[in-house]
Amino acid sequence: MGLEYVPDASLVNPTWVAVPLSERDVSGQIPINFVTVPTVSLTAACFGNNVYDASSAEKCVSNLLVLGYRRFLVDVYWSTELRKWTFCPVTIPQNVHVVTLTTTPSPTATASAASGTLTVVAGPSGSPLYQLGPYLCSSNFDLSGLVDIFVDYFRITTSQLNVYTRYLSFNLHVASDAASPNGPAASVPDGQLPSISEHVSSLFEERLSAYIYKPFQLYKDRSNLNDSWYEVDDGYKPITEYFTIHTDSSGTQSTPDGWPCSKYVQLAQERRLFLEYGSVDPQLGTYDLVNDNNVIFPPNYLTSMVPVSSSDNSSSAYGCLYDPGATSVSQVNSSWATSGSMAVSEPLNDPHGLRQMSDLSLNLTACGLSPTLNSTLFNKTADADTEPYQNISLSASWAWALGEPRDALPSGTDDDPPRIDRCAIMDLSLGGRWRATNCSKVRHAACRVGNHPFTWSLSSTPYDYWDAHQNACPKNTSFAIPRTGLENTYLYHYLLDHQGEIMDPTSSDPAKREIWLDFNSLDVASCWVTGGPESSCPYVADPHQLERRAVLVAAIAGIVICIITALTLFVKCNTNRRNSRRGKRVIQGWEYEGVPS
Repeated sequence: MGLEYVPDASLVNPTWVAVPLSERDVSGQIPINFVTVPTVSLTAACFGNNVYDASSAEKCVSNLLVLGYRRFLVDVYWSTELRKWTFCPVTIPQNVHVVTLTTTPSPTATASAASGTLTVVAGPSGSPLYQLGPYLCSSNFDLSGLVDIFVDYFRITTSQLNVYTRYLSFNLHVASDAASPNGPAASVPDGQLPSISEHVSSLFEERLSAYIYKPFQLYKDRSNLNDSWYEVDDGYKPITEYFTIHTDSSGTQSTPDGWPCSKYVQLAQERRLFLEYGSVDPQLGTYDLVNDNNVIFPPNYLTSMVPVSSSDNSSSAYGCLYDPGATSVSQVNSSWATSGSMAVSEPLNDPHGLRQMSDLSLNLTACGLSPTLNSTLFNKTADADTEPYQNISLSASWAWALGEPRDALPSGTDDDPPRIDRCAIMDLSLGGRWRATNCSKVRHAACRVGNHPFTWSLSSTPYDYWDAHQNACPKNTSFAIPRTGLENTYLYHYLLDHQGEIMDPTSSDPAKREIWLDFNSLDVASCWVTGGPESSCPYVADPHQLERRAVLVAAIAGIVICIITALTLFVKCNTNRRNSRRGKRVIQGWEYEGVPS
């Protein structure tokens, strides 16, 4: 029997996390190469203790999927003896004597294939593990097990409420010989390289083909935009200011560098998975990646690595892609921008070190980079302790402030809940983070200049939310909302540049610290939409019933979140983080039952 999608029961519930869901929706038309996603190394998060146990890995990968990680860095090793891609860095020898099973690993009982003996110990789940030098490895755990988990995950998560694009980046290695588990792997002769049917692409094509957005599909879509990205409903089309467009004599448009948006991929094409190669070890010799190009993108095609470092207090990140003088996407090379490993000054088995990494993750996202977790947190993998991994994932959020968005509380009757506290503002005193507030308040409005992603203006006078949509923004501008972390950073700094004129983050007057954004849940509580106060929640058949359920769940979640916040490792840091210049915080989430816009 194969592996399954089996996350911890405490992580699976009928509610959705408002922060990533609303961010997914507001960025749904931004080309995917400009949307930041939390990234995690499976080697660090699942195998950091050198234990390659199938049951533990099944739980770990499942938990990471629930915790919101979108991109997975996957190290796999070609075993010439097993003819498989395994996760264990050492090949399990065949036809050797097995020493009697012991209950715990012994540091002196190492594999000795040269002497014809092999030690087996009981793993965390009770299953037998081969001890190969510093590694403990299941004999039944290979790359097909990861495919099993994703097949089951995609099968279970079919609602538009929980569909997210996922990315897998494969680093190809060769497994070392069991006789020298700590030594380098030998080069693989041509005759022992994977056959075409044993390629990584074949494994995924066979079972996950229906979910994969493949290289040939990208090339086909790019060659004729009229028949691809432009042919779908307006809400599924990518924002064209993010890529180059060529038009031929017949009016057919094409792009050399564009990518589809997530709404096109997930909803129009019903695809959910992108595959790429990362690094390929030289020991694989003549292993031909060209044969995989129909399924897997070439090395680092979906990744542009940006080296980063941080100051001792992690208040700033070097490698930030924010450029004060830039006005167009072409001036800010943030396509597929991904951070290198996040390094902090404090040890990661200390709460201060984890806080630093959380702050760095937050800052990298605001700078337009996908943060990469390449460390084992508190010396525990994500199957054993999910909380620190959840904190890092949610710190990759870029929009809402801690505890937001807060929807209207239930009235205690069958009547609709109040509709006035469901409009979004940017709060300068929270480092440019968003809050939900009373729609009747009078504030200035954020106005996008033309269709430029990074160029903003501000209404000359304040309005309530309804009038802001109709009357606030001057000619050649429109009432708008940032759609990525980098767009949010540009708006935030634009407002800071007007400090002392209209805006002042230190003012006692809220009207000088807050501005309206084109984002509201007036139609249905917890369903955040753009397009003004009359916009409707597009996925609701019975809005009033869903609204009552949504606010009730939100109220319960609010109580739970208070308890979680009180217990979290970062409780001592939350106040300072919210008051800092960057509004740094570790989001614990505001869960609700709702639908995307």
